[in-house]
Order: sequence, then structure tokens, then C-alpha cells
Amino acid sequence: MKIIFCDNGFSSTEVDEIYNDEFKSAKNIEAYNVSLISFEELTQGNLNTALKGIKKSEKKEIGIYRGWMLKPNQYTDFYNSLLEKNIQLINSPDEYKFCHYLPESYDVIKGYTPKTTYKVLKSSFDITDFSEQLKVFGDQSILIKDYVKSQKHYWNEACFIPNASDQSQVESVVRKFIELQGSDLNEGLVFREFVELEELSSHSKSGMPLTKEFRLFIKNNKIISVFKYWDEGDYQNVEPILEEFESVIPKIKSNFFTMDIAKKKNGKWIIVELGDAQVAGLPDNANRDEFYNALKND
Repeated sequence: MKIIFCDNGFSSTEVDEIYNDEFKSAKNIEAYNVSLISFEELTQGNLNTALKGIKKSEKKEIGIYRGWMLKPNQYTDFYNSLLEKNIQLINSPDEYKFCHYLPESYDVIKGYTPKTTYKVLKSSFDITDFSEQLKVFGDQSILIKDYVKSQKHYWNEACFIPNASDQSQVESVVRKFIELQGSDLNEGLVFREFVELEELSSHSKSGMPLTKEFRLFIKNNKIISVFKYWDEGDYQNVEPILEEFESVIPKIKSNFFTMDIAKKKNGKWIIVELGDAQVAGLPDNANRDEFYNALKND
């Protein structure tokens, strides 16, 4: 199996510093063939230059990318270029998009996750274009994100909306969110019901509220790793009830994905969101050696 990391942007032979510990763990496992690509060249569409360090495999080989997020069209180009080298990424472009974009998977997980509405943002934001998506929530509190990410570290300014029916409030938060996302905004706007989760602490830098969340890594319908999502705060020996998600996991159209789950104040466990596991970060508390051993064993 080939594990593909991003280089550091200055040298094609040195891994991105963020992935240095993962790179070392993967390289020490005989089952893996580790390679580097240029993320900058890849995202600029220079596929030959980006993949110049990857040799063509003699026989079909499964590949797993461990790097920065790619937009679906970029992932498709990456996937097809690797196929020419006889390397097949673990998730097809459709499978990547299914977990990367929340609207793609919402119908599958909606019984396990907060109420959600969404719509493509075709031009500048006009609140009247999203009236149907907002009125679903009445005067409930909601969260705003794009199809992939939120600005949760700007909690009050660009993430949390106390009253979905307060147009002035919605305008202010959404416009700030769009400003902060800039060119990284993915597709459109997603509005999500705010639900009260078991509190953990406040983030030491941004001050955003932290809750008792966990990140599950799932490969071939099997949970291979479970990590505390946050590296600060006291989880007080809380352990997720994984059995609650056994029935939905096989319905998720991906071979390798993450499922972020959290405990509500009423004790019920919910899915916060899914992600393609190739571009999902490992928390600092994760044991990299154990993760890569689990990855190869399934």
C-alpha cells in the first residue's frame, strides 16, 4: 500500500512539518511504500510536476493520501493522474465528495445528526435567496458553515446565530463567515440546528466552547481508531457508545472516512459530521504508530 504525503513546499524530498510524525510512523512499517507530492503544484493543476516523485507501480496498488484538503475537481485530477501510474486511491472521486461535502451525505445521516439545510451560493450573499433554508428553523439557534468547513474559532462573529429568524443577526454572521472563508469557500452555505452538547471547556486561544467530541476513523466499514477530538479539557472518562452507529456505517459510500460524534446533554450520541479520512487530521493525542498499524491491518 502506498501512503502519499505532501512535501514542505521548499523541498520535494522533505515532508510537510505538520505530517512529520505520521510520515515517520508510516515509513517504519514494512507494509507501506511512502511517497511525497507537491500540494502547491497539484492545486495549480501542474499534475506532472506535482507527482514527479511517484514512480509507476508494476502492478495495481492501493494508495492513501494524507495531506491537505482538496476540492473535488482537484481530487479527481489527482486520482486520475495516479491511475496512470497504476496507483488507485482508496476512495474514488465520488466517494471523496460524498464525505467531504455535507450535503452529499446528509440524507444518509440525517437521523443521527442535527437538522440541516443548504444551498449553493452562486454570487454575493442575499438573505432573501436563503429564506426557505432559514425558515425551517423558526427562532431556533443555528450554526453556519460552507459545504466543508465552519469558522468555529470565530464563534460569535462568524459561526453561531442565536436566532434564525433575526435577519439582521443572520446577515451579520453570514457575511463575516463569507469574508473569512474568502476564496476557500466551498460551494454554498449550510445552516445547522444548534444542539446542546456536553461541555468540555473553552478553547485556550479562540475562546470557542469545546464539547465532548470524538473522531472515529473507519476503513471498509470497520472502526479502526477512536480519538478524543480536542486535546484540551477533561473528558472525565467519557467513552463513546459506538454501537449506536453500527447500522449507519455500512450506508456511507466511502472506503475510508471519519465520523465525528458528540454527546448531547441529554446523553444521546449524535454525528457531528463526516469527512474523507485522507484529509482528516489526527488529534495531537493520537498515537501515530498505533494508527498506521491499525490502518494496514484492515
